[in-house]
Amino acid sequence: MWRPGPNPLDSPAVRTSPSVLRLYYFLSFAALGAYVPFFPPWLEARGIHGLAMSSITALLPFVGLASPVAFGVASDALGLRGSLLCVASFGALAPFVLLAVASAAHVPLGYGAIFAAVALFALFRTPVVMLADVMTLESGSSYGATRLFGSLGFLLTAAFGGRWLGGTRLAPLPVAVAIGLALAFAVSTMLRAPRAHATEPVLDGAGQLFRSGAFRLFLGVTLLWGMSHAAYDLCFSLDLRDLGAKPSVIGAYWAVGVVAEIALMSVSSRLVTKFGSARLIVFGLAVVGLRWALVASVSSLTVLLWLQPLHALTFGLVWVAALGYTKEHAPAHVLATAQSLFSIATGIGAGVGMLTWGALYAAGKGPVVFTVAAAVAGAGGVLSLFLAPARATTSAVVASDETATAQPS
Repeated sequence: MWRPGPNPLDSPAVRTSPSVLRLYYFLSFAALGAYVPFFPPWLEARGIHGLAMSSITALLPFVGLASPVAFGVASDALGLRGSLLCVASFGALAPFVLLAVASAAHVPLGYGAIFAAVALFALFRTPVVMLADVMTLESGSSYGATRLFGSLGFLLTAAFGGRWLGGTRLAPLPVAVAIGLALAFAVSTMLRAPRAHATEPVLDGAGQLFRSGAFRLFLGVTLLWGMSHAAYDLCFSLDLRDLGAKPSVIGAYWAVGVVAEIALMSVSSRLVTKFGSARLIVFGLAVVGLRWALVASVSSLTVLLWLQPLHALTFGLVWVAALGYTKEHAPAHVLATAQSLFSIATGIGAGVGMLTWGALYAAGKGPVVFTVAAAVAGAGGVLSLFLAPARATTSAVVASDETATAQPS
């Protein structure tokens, strides 16, 4: 069977550097810290509202569904972690370079051009996160202690970027995102990962995992969580603006949430060890439902600011616990593929949410959006109650697969 030749980005002689991974997370999520809070107002400044805005913002989760499995299977089968991360990083960068150049040159950009650029960005952005997470999980470093640098990059951009990115000028936002992605691509060329081919058929292992009822239930829970949390990504900045917050202040609200997320991620490995990933998912989704119910009923900017530390639980805790659950239940030789299935589930949820929340916001503003989002989170929380009892079944499936994998070739 054909195998590709040695690649310096995937050398077996070196391990993934934790410091380079931290820098990569920092720069990659710094770009996202410009995109997530300030992109919806940027679209509105270009006259794109309601369902049209939702159709563009939904591209990141929806179009991202087309690529994670392809990247994940290739990564597991060929052992090309670093090489594929470079490809994905460049693919995410290219469309924002075009948007930045066009905006700086005052070239009119209509709905179609922006839609196409964001679609290309979305095609590669999801594999970027998935591959970086897999490399971190395999590096032997604490995932939370490494991933928190991504949250720190997001925090700094969101907190201090509002003055330049949240106004009516059209060039600063795509330029800032392009710079962050360009630096992340440069760092991706320095990442090294051990080159290890799968010793068992990757597709067979992935099929066995997907046939597990417990893992399918887990994917359903994360789909509902992704849908619910998309309300925050799309509508929270708009809600704050409608309540009278200035762009620079909006960035500070996002920053408070991310500071809490960073603090939690610094101790997340101990939480997963002590309580178990399934229990943390249940708890996190309960807090998600409570948070959105409170956001829906509160009109005070001060109270909303005090609610922001809950972001540590509604995003940071659920994300880390979900990655822990994936690693616990996936055979080692299909970890990237399993991670891609998790990415697809959250992407479907976020995409459905983006399409839903934009239209709901146009009709009823923040209270309607976050009330429905709370109900969606509640449904996910009810399903998550069945994760822990089902875990023994899935563990048995995985254990048998790992036993077969461990046999000498």
